Amino acid sequence: MNLALTPATQRLIALFGAAFILIGAVAMPERMLQLVPMMVLGLAALAFYQFPRALAAVLVLCCGLGLDIQTSMAAGVGGSLGAALVKTVPFALAGALLLRYGATSDINWPFLTFVAIAGLSIAILPMGRIATNGDMVRSLIGSTAPFALGFVLAPRRVWTLLIRGAAVVPIISALASVLTTAAGIWPWFDVGGRFQGMHTPPFLGGFCVTAIFAATLEYLRGFRLKWVIIGGLDLAILMLTQARAPLIAVGVFLVIILLFSNRKIFPLQRKVDLAMGGMIPGVLALGPAIYFAFDRIAGMSDNMSGRDIIWPYFLEAIEARPLFGFGLGAGKLIVNPEDPTIRLLGSNAAHNEFLRLAVDAGIIGCAAIFLSIILWVWSGANKAPPADRLVLRAGLLAALLHSGFDNTLIASTALMQFSFFYAVMARAKVDAREMAPRRSKHGRRENGPEEGVMSAALARQARGYG
Repeated sequence: MNLALTPATQRLIALFGAAFILIGAVAMPERMLQLVPMMVLGLAALAFYQFPRALAAVLVLCCGLGLDIQTSMAAGVGGSLGAALVKTVPFALAGALLLRYGATSDINWPFLTFVAIAGLSIAILPMGRIATNGDMVRSLIGSTAPFALGFVLAPRRVWTLLIRGAAVVPIISALASVLTTAAGIWPWFDVGGRFQGMHTPPFLGGFCVTAIFAATLEYLRGFRLKWVIIGGLDLAILMLTQARAPLIAVGVFLVIILLFSNRKIFPLQRKVDLAMGGMIPGVLALGPAIYFAFDRIAGMSDNMSGRDIIWPYFLEAIEARPLFGFGLGAGKLIVNPEDPTIRLLGSNAAHNEFLRLAVDAGIIGCAAIFLSIILWVWSGANKAPPADRLVLRAGLLAALLHSGFDNTLIASTALMQFSFFYAVMARAKVDAREMAPRRSKHGRRENGPEEGVMSAALARQARGYG
């Protein structure tokens, strides 16, 4: 399905739109001023519908510029306003892609699992009697936004933009923070001396995890130097954040890639070249970041960053309703944000998705959510090329480990991480479909697109044009 408007239709819409604005400006100028924001939004929606890659770029920029945090700080309110704004972008992108290219036949297990839990929350679980329907709808949107793209089809270039965009999100954040620091708007280091870019150190660390997944994948697909450099910059930024859980997750991911990549995925010669050619310049370039990170890790080995204070609240709530929990969004109500100790910590979040979701959905619901994510990514990886499959599964294992120590599903970092996972799976399906040999009407084998391109290239070379 492709509902792209023809040039003639676009001109007709533009003509009627211009006439409407002109007549309205003369007949009812005050009313037209009130309608201007809606018209601007309508034009933006039309533009994004016609150019969905632009909306994919908006998602990358929203994450890179920390729009959720910056919007909330500018408005002088908590994080909900900015987070809600950013989490609408994946739904807008999914809607545009759905209208233009249609729906995929694959089942979006995590999305459906969260919807089922939301239904139970309203109908049966205590959350339906404690919170308003608006609160639960916001929780549902926040929980399902990372998986919104899992329903849609799109061309390869859209998925490639999302994958490569994920690789540069921390770099965008770091570069933008140089400008905001110079302007005195937002400092690039927090009060504790940790690098935060346009985010906070834990959030930026979370984006670095996905960025390193993406840079590694693109490197394995072509062994191009630029992806080594981008991945190295992401790793340096991660170390400067001094975020321990993301750093451990990345370490696990890279070890799996090195140990389980065969010679077809990552030839030994490439590994040796990378180690011998990149070790010395890498150590020199990353030396300050390495020292910065491990100095904190060594000095805070017994410091749980408040988790030892917050986790008992969640464990007590789980003991009260262990099987099905209190309902979607209940984890936000467990810890009183006005408690002096919690205010001193600066966060009332669980920093553990297993605990948070066990409060929301019980042990059964929590297990269902994580099993649905594993099924979704693992089965999707079955159709991917070997390098993509290894990165997807190693990234999944690293993400599950990371979930035990950070907010990996409810934070804006999840938007980029699971959009990346799905983009890899979707691009692999497009590649497989394009590479598959076709049969003519008479049963003869026809060349796939790549074979046709290769034949054309050889023909040009034979004629002297190659």
